[in-house]
Amino acid sequence: MRLSLFALASTLALASIPLFGDPIPYANVGQLAPDQLFTATGNGVVTAYFYSSGAGNDDKIILWDKTSGTRTAPALNNHSSAVGSSVSLSVKAGDSLVFVLDDVTTGQYFSSVDYFGVASPADYNDDGYNHAYSTPYSGGLSGLPAGIYVGMEDLGVTGLKPLTGSDLDYNDDNFVVTNATATPAPTPEPSTIILFGTGLVGAASALRRKFARG
Repeated sequence: MRLSLFALASTLALASIPLFGDPIPYANVGQLAPDQLFTATGNGVVTAYFYSSGAGNDDKIILWDKTSGTRTAPALNNHSSAVGSSVSLSVKAGDSLVFVLDDVTTGQYFSSVDYFGVASPADYNDDGYNHAYSTPYSGGLSGLPAGIYVGMEDLGVTGLKPLTGSDLDYNDDNFVVTNATATPAPTPEPSTIILFGTGLVGAASALRRKFARG
């Protein structure tokens, strides 16, 4: 009888553990997180629910629908937001989404797209590296709904080999996003990277920051 009760308790305990595609928090601290493409799943809204923060700097996040050009004002301050606080953006199915971290302390912006180390002011990425770690999340974490867990990094990278400028722990403004999917971004050929970087450098000199601080 005791064995049966123990087995039942163990089963219930395992069932209560939320399932993730990869570890939460980020398991490979010090390494650049894999680049992901985020897409709206259906017509309606994409909602980000605040989860936690491990940052010293004051940070906010911005949801950007790159397809339509719409975005939210900076929101979900990492030091004052309650768990479950949310911000939403209207989208259409298939829209391309980008998550932006607004480091209020330093005045820098970093986004969820890897520009191979080339700063891109037009795309709100001051060092050109991926600043978002994401993994599928099935629900149960602090009562947040199922979706995609996203952890963002607020320290700019100045070098990767060796790593300098950032700790790349991806835990500075963390949230769960609903009505979105994430797929690995394709890795470009070296020649494409060179051309891409050259184009961004030329464009950056002619562009000014589009986001006004909220």
